[in-house]
Amino acid sequence: MSTGPEHKPLHAVDVTMDDVWAVVDFLTPRLESLERAHDGGADEHRAASALAEAVCMFALTIDAEIRGPLTGRVHNPSGRPPAPAPTPTESERIAEERQRLTRIKEYWNQLCAVVEVWRESDGYDLARWQRVSFLDAAAEAEYERLVAEAGLRPRRRS
Repeated sequence: MSTGPEHKPLHAVDVTMDDVWAVVDFLTPRLESLERAHDGGADEHRAASALAEAVCMFALTIDAEIRGPLTGRVHNPSGRPPAPAPTPTESERIAEERQRLTRIKEYWNQLCAVVEVWRESDGYDLARWQRVSFLDAAAEAEYERLVAEAGLRPRRRS
């Protein structure tokens, strides 16, 4: 999967931190400029600050989902080694992965909604900053199969 300028996430599984940080890098100077242009009590300053905070929250949340759970040192006052966690079944592992991808999809789509208001601005990456509809190619194929089976009109990609 490419992460260069030609990269376009088609599914949640395709979203990379390069995609996320590109949005952050695009929005940060604009929001900081708005904050500087208005004093701290102005609604414009507050709105820009709140939006900057939301963008950072989305970026950090997506980053945590992409990287997976932190495996750091846990405080263990007893000194005994912790009991090993039970190994998840295949169906539990698949369900957990679907939940992770669903969270990436939701947060990515929210981040895209935030940046979308700048779509006419220089530097906006129209091809890259699109919302995703499916977790992965298999989910999209299943949807397409169900649509065809039901005799419904196929979905058109934007």
